[in-house]
Amino acid sequence: MTSTKDLFKQMFLQKRRYANLVLLIQTFAVAFMFLMGVIFKGNGNPINNVASGFVGSDNLWDLILGLGVLTTFFADVTFLGLMCWQNEKINLSQTWKLIPASGSKIWIINIVSSIVECAYIFVIQIVIGLVVVTIDSFSHHINPFVGTSFGTNISFIESAWSLIEELLTLVGLCLIIFAFVSLTNLLTRTIADQLPMKNTTAVRLVVMAILVIVGVIIALRINDQVLTMYTNHLFARAHRAIDVDTLGVSALEYWIGAILLGIINCLLIQKFVEPKIVNR
Repeated sequence: MTSTKDLFKQMFLQKRRYANLVLLIQTFAVAFMFLMGVIFKGNGNPINNVASGFVGSDNLWDLILGLGVLTTFFADVTFLGLMCWQNEKINLSQTWKLIPASGSKIWIINIVSSIVECAYIFVIQIVIGLVVVTIDSFSHHINPFVGTSFGTNISFIESAWSLIEELLTLVGLCLIIFAFVSLTNLLTRTIADQLPMKNTTAVRLVVMAILVIVGVIIALRINDQVLTMYTNHLFARAHRAIDVDTLGVSALEYWIGAILLGIINCLLIQKFVEPKIVNR
């Protein structure tokens, strides 16, 4: 199990059970809230009110679609947290470090497998959502494949690029979150090991909290500076009204930040984590 393919496969299969678990819990949550919405319909049920805020509440399919949109947000955030936790378990696992592969290679494959896992759960949610949207459209006597007004004034190339840009932004956001969590965890352990006081859970939590606060503040300041420079550059050279593509700038920031943090993580693993695990 030393090849890249074998390592990726093992990590992916290990994490896939969490994806299946989150999807199963989301399905039960939608089914439960749907039953509550049907039983208590018309009595000011907050479930109906929240779900109708997304797609309306003309029929039961609207309710299912609204509940699906609502639970998808919480399911994805929960799954992202689970992947962060699983990544760090693998990064600091003695068992995985026994594999004849460098720590940097294991870290990179670990992150890539989590990204593919996020794509796995996202694609399943999209497919199920499209099925529900199609049925809901027909329930309103609307053919979802004919006569749609979406994209009437937008070319195919612009629509395709917009979709690619959104996907790159989502992937970049996941990457930088995974990389930042790893950096915080690795730095916390490295700093806590060098402190003269006893290395306890409380000490690590304090160090981690400080690193997270500092990291978030730096990230926000960098983001503000980059957006300001970008908008000033555009408006200074524009002779007419233009659209500011902040999404593209954010995607570029995420990818550059993830690459830089990834390099730092690999250096920390090689310099501090691997030698410590080998000496145990």
